[in-house]
Amino acid sequence: MTRAARPERDDAGFSLAEVLVTMGLMGVVMMIFTGAILQVYRTNQATETLTEAQGQLATAFQRFDRELRYASWISTVGQVGTRYYVEFAGADPTQCRQLRLETAAFTSGNQGSGLLQLLSWTKGSPPASTARGQTIASQIVTTGVPPFFTRQLANEAPYASPSPSAAPVGADYVNDFQRLRVRLTTRSAAGKASIDVTFTALNTSRLTPAANDCSEGRPTT
Repeated sequence: MTRAARPERDDAGFSLAEVLVTMGLMGVVMMIFTGAILQVYRTNQATETLTEAQGQLATAFQRFDRELRYASWISTVGQVGTRYYVEFAGADPTQCRQLRLETAAFTSGNQGSGLLQLLSWTKGSPPASTARGQTIASQIVTTGVPPFFTRQLANEAPYASPSPSAAPVGADYVNDFQRLRVRLTTRSAAGKASIDVTFTALNTSRLTPAANDCSEGRPTT
């Protein structure tokens, strides 16, 4: 065969510049793709943690509603050391309950580890000061303005909403029942959820005495 009849071959290939440009474009595409995947993962994780935090508060709310709705007495709210306490008597006045919010050993750098517990006993047999109660909610944010619980006696003007201004509304109206306002925020990783609810003790009245033997369950030191 003559040279003119032979097929021509292209052996030029790709230059180094073309290879580098292609690798650079592929790298950019991979970075965008990986960033999108990570963003979806972070969003999903934040949603799960927020759901967990909301679930804890929902459980706490249901327990409060059952325990406090039929309470026959609610104590004043107090603090002993780094714990906050409020006691109440059940529908059976011999059955005592205590909500205890522990904030011990938590620093400003660890603000989401408060522990809310519920203790129960029969009047006359209070628990030891070191007794552990049933955990209602954990990872409570403890940097809010205390008290986390606020008692309103019968004959006191109620707040108009769970988030009142400095002065209550309706100066001529007073409660017929004792009430307990609970303000809690729980944190789980990047998620936070809050409740601000006032519970009404339906077995109380304006004649309910301020003192009750269920206060025996609160430590003094």
